[in-house]
Amino acid sequence: MISALVRRYWLHLLVVMLIGVLAFFVNRYRDNAITYKDQRDKAVVRADTSEAITNNVITAMNLIRDISQATQNAKNELAQKGETRIVYIRQALQGDPCANQLVPAAAADSLREYADSLRPGSGGTDKR
Repeated sequence: MISALVRRYWLHLLVVMLIGVLAFFVNRYRDNAITYKDQRDKAVVRADTSEAITNNVITAMNLIRDISQATQNAKNELAQKGETRIVYIRQALQGDPCANQLVPAAAADSLREYADSLRPGSGGTDKR
């Protein structure tokens, strides 16, 4: 009896089995596609995060460089002004006989102590 049913409906059974196999492979392909899409989305998020961090680091480095250049320019400007003042003072005092006399040691020491108290952290006097 079963053999008679198989002979009669073999084409139908074959179509049902083919649909079942196709459904299995479609479901498997769909699951793999979802997995790969999730992995791709996570990789994109990681790449975007890495790019943002890199951009922040570059911005910070540029800012530090700009601050360093501004500080160096200010130091150079102050040094130039100091040199200009020294030349001006020497020219102004060139003919003054009092300017050619030595400062008493006690007065010089007192002035150095006062200058050092104004500049905390200085290791000593400026020897020019």
